[in-house]
Amino acid sequence: MEASFAEATQRSLLTRGLVFLMALTCGFTVANVYINQTLLVSMAHTFRTTEVQIGLVATLVQIGYALGNLFLVPLGDRVERRRLIIALLGLVSLALALAAMAPSASWLIAAHLLIGATTVIPQIVFPWAAELADVRQRGNVLGKVAIGLICGIFGARLLSGIVDAQLGWRAMYWISLACMLLLIGWVRWKFPRSKPSAALTYGALLRSLGPLFLKESVLRQACLSQGMVFGAFSVFWTTLAFLLKSPTYSLGSEFVGIVGLIGFGGVFASPVVGRIIDRKGAWFANLLCLLVVAASFLLLAISGNRLPVLLLGAFLLTVGTQANQVACQARIFALSAEARSRLNGLYMVSTFLGGAAGSYLGVLAWSHGQWSMVCLTGALMAAASFGGLAGRRRNQADGARAAEEKSGTR
Repeated sequence: MEASFAEATQRSLLTRGLVFLMALTCGFTVANVYINQTLLVSMAHTFRTTEVQIGLVATLVQIGYALGNLFLVPLGDRVERRRLIIALLGLVSLALALAAMAPSASWLIAAHLLIGATTVIPQIVFPWAAELADVRQRGNVLGKVAIGLICGIFGARLLSGIVDAQLGWRAMYWISLACMLLLIGWVRWKFPRSKPSAALTYGALLRSLGPLFLKESVLRQACLSQGMVFGAFSVFWTTLAFLLKSPTYSLGSEFVGIVGLIGFGGVFASPVVGRIIDRKGAWFANLLCLLVVAASFLLLAISGNRLPVLLLGAFLLTVGTQANQVACQARIFALSAEARSRLNGLYMVSTFLGGAAGSYLGVLAWSHGQWSMVCLTGALMAAASFGGLAGRRRNQADGARAAEEKSGTR
């Protein structure tokens, strides 16, 4: 009875205003992972290095993000989340300052490893939102929070391209630093306190990750699905600046950012997929998203040298990737209420390891076969993502979700 009352009290905290603030926090923080993708060419010129070498910036920031998800995100199950978010905002502010002052490419690459590791705040916010939401509206709430995430990803590309063209790439990192400092005050003022769901020590928390991964087949399938999709996504966006600045297009940094505007299509896709999850189930939404991603690479491979087709392919890829993340998270959040941060941490480790592999393979593909090789690499990763749907019944994850809903109404 007391537990039910405590859960109801927690859920009453999830007002529309708090959902908006969570979305905003996710957007501003996740932007730190993506601002580099538009700036890679300018960074290479500054340090007089090759495209493959400077591509390590995009690779290391995603490896850092994976490490942060492995070692920091699980703390959301045992540490008060508002305090954890504020601490991470302070650390990412320091990392951004180090990147802005980088005297060498090696320094810049190391700073991006730290940026990635400390800017995992969205992956602490998402399980928190899932915990506070009514189970029958969880897909809808996650879709709304994902809007902020999408705006951050593509707003970062748009703004960084414009700032780079006008003020240079270093200015973008100082702007991001100022945003993080403002967020510290905002989170402290507006976010409620959370109640930890696990009493494990930090060591026990980390030791539980392996058994949890082996136990939950739905988690493993979601990791494969989004890991490969996000890898394909990174293949495209990491090499887009090289394509648009090549003789095929001969466009500047600001246009790379403008192309990023097409990514805002994901803003419309996330609420839609949230409603599909609530009505048709997460597995069905997952399949639909993977088909959209596969279609995008088919278009890019056939006519990526034509700007309208490039924009359409970018739109479909973005919509499919962002919506697939919401669908996969809905699947894993139905597995265990006590381990949501750990489940999400493991899921995002796989996602960003896939993204790091995609960033590296994309630059490598560009250096060996330019756009045709990039499209082949992305298409192969997209094809591999369908393995995340194999070998399970359609209603498996949805059955777990239905069981949780049933137990929550008792």
